[in-house]
Amino acid sequence: MAKLDEITELLTDELEGLKQMLMKLETLSKELTGSETVQDISSIRNDLKELNKTQEVHFQEQDVRTIKIEEQLKKSQIIPEWLLFMVSLVLILSLSISAYLGYQVAQLGEEREKAFEEGKSVISTELKGYFTEHPDIYKGFLEWSGKEKNQDQK
Repeated sequence: MAKLDEITELLTDELEGLKQMLMKLETLSKELTGSETVQDISSIRNDLKELNKTQEVHFQEQDVRTIKIEEQLKKSQIIPEWLLFMVSLVLILSLSISAYLGYQVAQLGEEREKAFEEGKSVISTELKGYFTEHPDIYKGFLEWSGKEKNQDQK
């Protein structure tokens, strides 16, 4: 009998658990039948398409705005491009002129030496001609140059 009591007690516990489960199942089935399920998603798709279109239009407007802003920034530079061009042109011209003048100064020394040599040869030929025409002056010159040599020796 004790075993039979135990078995009946277990069966009643199991029946109670089953009853509670059935009650939960009934409440859940009522909730599921009571809630609305979306059977047609075409309206959601249409809403998404409209949203995509408006976003594309918005992004295009933003692109146009950014292009306009970039153009305005290029126009409002602190130093305009034409001024940079002019400054660089002036610098190039001044460097070219300085280089040319430097070259001329370097050539000036050579020109001086060349002119000195030419003058020396011309003077010596003219002096020889002059001294041959005036032998008295040549003697005076020799005396004078001899005195100069004597003073240099002292």
